[in-house]
Amino acid sequence: MINRSRKRAFSLVEILIVIMMISAGILPIYSLMRSGQKRIVRADTRTMATLFGASALELARTLGYDKAQRLHKDEDFLELQKTADKNGFELRFEPTLQPVTPLPQGAKPLFLLRIKITVVSKHKTAESDVPVLTFVSILTDPRYNYY
Repeated sequence: MINRSRKRAFSLVEILIVIMMISAGILPIYSLMRSGQKRIVRADTRTMATLFGASALELARTLGYDKAQRLHKDEDFLELQKTADKNGFELRFEPTLQPVTPLPQGAKPLFLLRIKITVVSKHKTAESDVPVLTFVSILTDPRYNYY
């Protein structure tokens, strides 16, 4: 006699095979999400660094030739440095006076102010490739005409 009242069910092997197939489908999706998340963080870090550098450079341009030479002592720049520090960046300021040459005989020496702002990420990791960003601008002394 054949027992027809016996219920059919999945065997343990069949269940394990289905679980492996589902895992094989989810794993690539998870790795895609993870790499996308890293790229978003990297792009956000680069954007923040660019904003801090551009803000510092615009502040120097706004202050003008004389005050921009002492940008590192300006209240607004110090506040910008603190904000950058809180967000994991270091702002460096380097002013350089570059002589204008050639000058006519007997002319008073003239200088251009070269401002260099460097933004460095403090939180470098092996997977992060945030570059050191450098912003440069040249300011002229408004008391003189350059032709």
